[in-house]
Amino acid sequence: MNDPGGVSAVLGRIQGIEARFTPPQTGTEVTPPPPVQGFEPFGEVYDQAVAARPTAQSAPTAQLLPATAGRPIASSSSMVARPMSVSGLVAAAIDGRAGPAGVRPVGGYGAMPTPPDLAAYGNGRVPPEALGSVDQPGSKHRLHAPAAASWNNLVAEAADHGFDLRITDSYRSYEEQVDLVRRKGLYSQGGYAAVPGTSNHGWGLAVDADVRNPDLQRWLQVNAPRFGWVESVPREPWHWEFRPGQV
Repeated sequence: MNDPGGVSAVLGRIQGIEARFTPPQTGTEVTPPPPVQGFEPFGEVYDQAVAARPTAQSAPTAQLLPATAGRPIASSSSMVARPMSVSGLVAAAIDGRAGPAGVRPVGGYGAMPTPPDLAAYGNGRVPPEALGSVDQPGSKHRLHAPAAASWNNLVAEAADHGFDLRITDSYRSYEEQVDLVRRKGLYSQGGYAAVPGTSNHGWGLAVDADVRNPDLQRWLQVNAPRFGWVESVPREPWHWEFRPGQV
């Protein structure tokens, strides 16, 4: 029988793919898949940015300190009455005064403190009315409302310094988290996705920022903590999380 369409070759490829996901029949350990390639949206430029990451001792803070005079910052004055409360910390972050300017450690922040008003919904199940829009032309990015307000003010301040701070990802629904695992693999197995239902994107408290510009990355490392944002994943310089109580 002729095989003009290469059916045999196609079947062979399918069998090869199936073999990758079939656990071995002997032993108790399953060999994880190789690290997922091609996820880093900006390739070698990101690698260079990681290599150039300043330390807390060597960061060029002086020339990167912000200048806010003359530009109003959206805030929630009703939340400032109790500065040591959770609401007070969030309000301070929105205003850009969650903490002093300066580079913070990369990673090591532990589990994300889930805001009580989100916990009832569940990770990846936050309804649209509990999310706020990110001010980015042409995008539909959304975050937990206080995180969105803080990020928008950070973006405005970056613009004052000549930087166009944009994000490539924000809130992820549960279904989007499942799809990301399918496409990018689990972080624990060399990929770039959290177990569905555990991603901090699923609370609207994380963004993936475009930090291809090393100068922008350094500015962000110095100034983002003032707005409650920290670089929380060592091998993902684009991933930033809203943690106003930990800056």
